[in-house]
Amino acid sequence: MKTHIGATLKISFVLIIGIALLIANLSQSGAKAVSAQSSQERTGRERAMDRIDHIEDGIIRDIPQVPRLCDSMAIQKGKIDIGGCNLYCEQEGEGVPLVLINGGPGGTHHCFHPHFSRVKDFARIIYYDQRGCGLSDYKPDKGYTVAQAVDDLDRLRQSLGIDRWVLLGFSYGGLLAQCYATKYPQNTKGLVLVGSSMGFLDLSPSRDHEFISAQERQKLDQIRATPGLSMAQAVYNLHLNGDWKRQSYYRPSPEGLARMALYEWVQDKDFGRSGPSENEVDLLGAFEGCPIPTLILEGKWDMSWSADKPQRFHKNHPNARLVIFNESAHSIFEDEPEAFFTELRRFLSGLSDVSDEAIKKWKQYLAEYEKTKWEELQKIPEGPMTEQERAAIEEFHQVKVSIEKGEKYKDASTPLHSLLSLISACASKDMEAIRRVRVLYNPNKSYDFDSELREFRSLQIFRAPMPPDNAKEGDIWIIYTKEPDASHLNDALIFILWKGNWMHWGNVGRADAAVQWQLMAAELKKQVLPLLKGQ
Repeated sequence: MKTHIGATLKISFVLIIGIALLIANLSQSGAKAVSAQSSQERTGRERAMDRIDHIEDGIIRDIPQVPRLCDSMAIQKGKIDIGGCNLYCEQEGEGVPLVLINGGPGGTHHCFHPHFSRVKDFARIIYYDQRGCGLSDYKPDKGYTVAQAVDDLDRLRQSLGIDRWVLLGFSYGGLLAQCYATKYPQNTKGLVLVGSSMGFLDLSPSRDHEFISAQERQKLDQIRATPGLSMAQAVYNLHLNGDWKRQSYYRPSPEGLARMALYEWVQDKDFGRSGPSENEVDLLGAFEGCPIPTLILEGKWDMSWSADKPQRFHKNHPNARLVIFNESAHSIFEDEPEAFFTELRRFLSGLSDVSDEAIKKWKQYLAEYEKTKWEELQKIPEGPMTEQERAAIEEFHQVKVSIEKGEKYKDASTPLHSLLSLISACASKDMEAIRRVRVLYNPNKSYDFDSELREFRSLQIFRAPMPPDNAKEGDIWIIYTKEPDASHLNDALIFILWKGNWMHWGNVGRADAAVQWQLMAAELKKQVLPLLKGQ
């Protein structure tokens, strides 16, 4: 079921679309004038689509000091021991337990203030900071991972004495909410997914730079290249100079921007450096037959994804209700609060318990789904392993042992040989050798030999199909990898043929994308060739 929340003026949806298309096709200067006038007449607030440039002089290092909103709120707050780690938690209101999971990775609960206080009349709201973020303990244990965050969330539920709760996941928090529901469905009363990460491979292009001008992009690049900026200073300067247009509908107020920079992106310095990425999660097909009531809330102008993202996401949650807000971007609860909280109240008030039998049936489906998914992922598009490939992998491991004993290696005639040369160059800290086999994002930046060497030494080859004999300059090829002590496909390393050498560029990032690397080859080539020409 799908519902559209209309604009504040009683204009037909068709007319709104027509105006939007007309504005999009105007020249940039014309679009500014028409949109700005419309925005001022209706709300008095500047929107991203108004395309108005604001470029600051220089870099601002002194962020206006504004207090946390929760400091002045009369709510229950403190740290909750979940066993080996204390998570910062706030609570207010009475009613159905509703835990709010913020975006990121690396964000904090502060993004929900003060908006969600209006829910306290009909729900028990639980705000919290994930491990390694905000005011929670910075204890990575085995690494800050999606799996760890999901398990932490359930331990928080137990520590708070809650039987079953509703999870509201915002952005990346929506990914955590979905993962939680598949692992702990018996503890999940309902799912609310707000501008949520989809949880499966998405090759559609983002629109997040559509409203950012060339002048703003130049300024943003300058800020990103400025050394010595703290996270807060970088966020503050980027958003002051137009970066807010990537995900916001309205331009933030100066006070709101300062508060966001100071309190919404606070994390351990090692956050994100260890453990599997959220990109490795694959939930495509997981919610077929899901009995948990689910509400999907999407902003029409959320530029994080392509325009058809709500429909594609909804397709993976066939039993969910989809609501699209026509005057919102990523943070719907800020852009259209009245409509948003009306929908949330309606959803929470209509919840009923899911039967144990329905949960059991879905868990059985998930077990079979996981088994089938991993079996399919082992079937790489290059077909069964040949004797030539098997011999090449055996040779790789033998030469790798020799390199670890101190021998040097220089050969980039195949991706496997190039990888061995890269390991050798890292071991000997030979920058010239690195340049022959590695695509460098920033050739002038100091190279972290030790970090790269640790990564490559632990690398396990899953498959290494031989590149075609007629490969030409600029062609892409891959080596499939697996986790240490595991037998299934995990990722793929990307190589590009350049001046006779196969050069390592990076990794795909997830197993399901790895087996579809050929679909991305043209885009990968487009990204990497300028780097090589500059190297």
